[in-house]
Parts: sequence; C-alpha cells; structure tokens
Amino acid sequence: MRTAMIVINEGVGNGIIVAPLLAALEQCHPEWRYFMAPNIALDTDWVRSAAGIQGASGMFPALWRRFLLADREALWKFIDRHGVELVVNLRMESAEEDGNYFEFRAEATKNGVECWDLHELGERPRRLPFGEQAAGLLRAHDVPVDLSRPAWLADRRKPRPGVVGCYVGASAAVKRWPPGEWSTLITRLGDRGLTAEVAVGPGADEQALARRLSSSPVVSDTVFLHSLEALRDWIAGLDVLVSNDTLAVHLAAALGCPVVTLYLATDGAIWSPVAAPDVSRAVQSTIALSCSSMKPNGTCRRYYSGCPAPCAAGVRPADVLIELDQLEWSTRRAGHQEQEVVK
Repeated sequence: MRTAMIVINEGVGNGIIVAPLLAALEQCHPEWRYFMAPNIALDTDWVRSAAGIQGASGMFPALWRRFLLADREALWKFIDRHGVELVVNLRMESAEEDGNYFEFRAEATKNGVECWDLHELGERPRRLPFGEQAAGLLRAHDVPVDLSRPAWLADRRKPRPGVVGCYVGASAAVKRWPPGEWSTLITRLGDRGLTAEVAVGPGADEQALARRLSSSPVVSDTVFLHSLEALRDWIAGLDVLVSNDTLAVHLAAALGCPVVTLYLATDGAIWSPVAAPDVSRAVQSTIALSCSSMKPNGTCRRYYSGCPAPCAAGVRPADVLIELDQLEWSTRRAGHQEQEVVK
C-alpha cells in the first residue's frame, strides 16, 4: 500500500473537476490511500458515488496547499506520522509564483518523498482546460484517464424545454456581470420566446441583484440556492444555463446541461470545463486577458482585494446570444420549432 497527499486548488468547483481524476487514480491503484484538504464536493456522498470514488482516507488543513514556510513543520510531521510517500500537487500555479512549493519539493526529494506536479508539463501553465492538464500529468505517471464521459451526473438531468437559467451570483464582485447587462440579455431571451430563471447563492448582495432582475416579465422564477444539492437540482432542470460562476458551469458540464460561461476576470481557455464545444461555450473578456492583474494560471490577483472590474465591459449580451446559437441545444430547438410550424 502506498500513501499519498493530493493537493488541489481551493473551491467547490475544483472538486467537481477533480472527481473523475480521482476515480482514475483509485481504479489504477486500488491499494493506495490518500489524504486531501476538505472540499464540499468531494466530501459529498452523491458526488463520490456518481464519480465512482471512495474518497480520501483523512484530511489535512486547506492552507497547506500553499506550502508556506509557517506550515512546513506541521506538514512534515503529518507526512512522517502517516507514512506519506507521494505528494500529487494538482494546484494550478505558475513557476514564478510557486517558490514555496519548490522549496518543499526540494526538501521532499532529500527525504525520499516523491512529488508529481503540473510544473512537469512546462514552466508556465498551458492555455488548456485545467482538467485536461491534470489528466495529462496523471497519464505521464502511467495512470490512464478517460475524459470522454464528461457528463458523469447525467442521470439526474430532467430539462424543462425553453427554460434558460441565469446564474448571476459569484464568489467575488469582480466575477459578476453588471445588472444592466443581465437585464438586456434576459429581455433578448424573452424576444426569442424563452423563459428565464434567475438564481444566486446565499450572499445578500447576490440576492439583491436577483430580486432586481426578477421584475422582468421574462423571469418566471427567482431561486435562492443554499446548498450544492440545490444548485445541482436546479441546473438539472434547465434547458440551458448562462453563468458567470465557474462552480455552476462545471456542475452543468457534469450534468450534461448546455452552458454558456461568461469569463469576466478569468481565462476561460484554462478554466472551462472539459466538454464538447456544442455543449459548453465561453464568452471571454479580452480586457481581462490583457490586464496586468491576470496571473499566468488564468486567475486574477484582485479577485478578493477590490477592483473596479473594467473587464466586465469585455462581454456584451450580443456575444452571449452568439454563443447560445452555437450550442447543439439551439440547433435542436430550432428544428423542433420548424416541426411545429409544419404541423
């Protein structure tokens, strides 16, 4: 039996991305045990069951993912106590910003602890979906990973024809599309004969935005979601999703729900789900890509430190409608409407 620590980026959405990768690792090495930081998705029975994973044997503190010097003594005591022989670092970070990890890796080499990490793929993160990059790392270490079935939660899907979900919340204000843009998009959806449902998480500012948008006659329901299960079930019932929140997007891809993602302050080339282009489309703010605050790993340095969010101006309602029309859902819907006209 081999014992490993598996390190991933913080965030529930990362748990959804990583679940199929853990399934591949467990299938390849059923005798291994591994430890991880807590993650709401990976600690949930229905996620583990659908992905086909047993899950971690135990937990370590979430902040250890940064390999800070202040945590190093406790980290090494943990490694020694549990007999950890391998650290699999799936945390996406550029080489120039990952000095703490490199220090740890040098110590690990001296102490006989093997390390796998995304830096093996190149010094700078590639502009490919993170899920594909992480799968590439595992394959490089002889772990077969099959990403050909991205909709591993598809059996929960019960779409309602013509219902477009607009998930307008996000973990940081800089990731949220302005209310006026959402309002215009919702109006345009109504012009197409579609019904919109607006959903957000528990944040008071998000809920205020949802209530503001709910005044549109196109909005049939306003949904306040307080759990991962509630978000899953809402997305499962949509015909298509438009979202500026990546957790909702990765959950949609796992459910097989067509989705258009608004990447306002994030690089969609890296943080898009692994899905067919007629199921998942990205609308990218080019302002964000050229911003000095954009990190090589496709995230913004100012997510949580306050920013006037000029990148939001890089995405317009017309752009979203163009991408909606590229989805297989749109082609299917158009064909259905033609049949109705013939009848």
